Amino acid sequence: MYRGWKVAIAGFLINLITGVIYTWSIFASSLYQDYGWAYTQAALPYTVFLFCYPPAMILAGRLQDLFGPRRMIIIGGFILSGATLASSLIITPAGMALLWGLCWGLGLACSFASVTPAAIKWFARSRKGLVAGVVVFGMGISAFIMAPVIDFALKTLGLQLTLQTIAAFLFAGVFVLALFVENPPPAPKEDPPHNNQESDDEGISPTEIFRYPQFYILWLIFCFIAGTGVTFVNHLDTIARVQFSVEQGFLMVSMFSFFNAWGRIVSGVMSDKMGRQKAMLINFSALACMLVAIIFYQAPFMLALAVTVIGLSYGGLFTLFPAIVSGLFGDKHFGFFYGLIFSGMTVGALLPLATGYLFEVSGDFTMAFIMLAGLSFTAVLLSLTVKQPKGS
Repeated sequence: MYRGWKVAIAGFLINLITGVIYTWSIFASSLYQDYGWAYTQAALPYTVFLFCYPPAMILAGRLQDLFGPRRMIIIGGFILSGATLASSLIITPAGMALLWGLCWGLGLACSFASVTPAAIKWFARSRKGLVAGVVVFGMGISAFIMAPVIDFALKTLGLQLTLQTIAAFLFAGVFVLALFVENPPPAPKEDPPHNNQESDDEGISPTEIFRYPQFYILWLIFCFIAGTGVTFVNHLDTIARVQFSVEQGFLMVSMFSFFNAWGRIVSGVMSDKMGRQKAMLINFSALACMLVAIIFYQAPFMLALAVTVIGLSYGGLFTLFPAIVSGLFGDKHFGFFYGLIFSGMTVGALLPLATGYLFEVSGDFTMAFIMLAGLSFTAVLLSLTVKQPKGS
């Protein structure tokens, strides 16, 4: 097997394991029901995580550029497993906020900022979208696979032993898989005709990135689309019950996770076949139009369709942007550049809070849908302006 695919598969599996963070709502339910925590206390660790993880990607991305992906993944695995083990001994609101919020944010950034750059560097531009999709598919499908496992473990083993088991699994799994992750060797001046690697494109320097309007445009697009997706992740169960009279909201949550995962593969193939900009326009236009549709037509069938389309579009964001950043700015400082743009999710994470406020004020999600549709259409218009930087 080509070494690049070994790196990609290892990255997929690392993301699958570390994606356990996206089952936090199940842990929160256990803390709420079994430990008597307030609902806001149980939700706090994930809220802290959302604010710590994206900015940590900037530092982690830069460090993996300097020291290589394998070392950073191993460091991330140590942080994640250590934080999880410690949380089994300190089951308090402050302790969980620190360990599953701050520490998991730092540890996951070390891992996630390293696996995709390492994988896509092995492949030519025409395949970067697919490869990025394969790697991030692991993170997208993780909750769909892990949720029933975590739920069963909590019911049979209890919270403390479940956390200790996860810690051991993280420690062993991430360390072993990290051994398969590496950057490709520097390409010779004249590549063999069938070599899959690209030439060693220096791209632009870390200090030059701020001179390019493309950076700010991509940051805004990522902020708006990621914020919309995170809003649905946070409120989908309530949206289903209140807005669409669907009592089995957990089924919609499961559907969203499923299509979020597959959107990463679909968008990767689309972007390789038709180009990054066209794939962005299709993805984000579909998302925006669906948000408008559910404002005027609120039925269970429409909710299922919306969950499908929005899940696919949101998942596609995490495939399209690595390929776009690599294509526009080069691979040498890819980790740092992608980390900077990924930090847009920190601001996007404010949208679930705004949605919650609008719901409390109005009693439904209509105003929130209007807000999200406006931001999504803005992202579509911004996508039209993304051009290759001159001199890059």
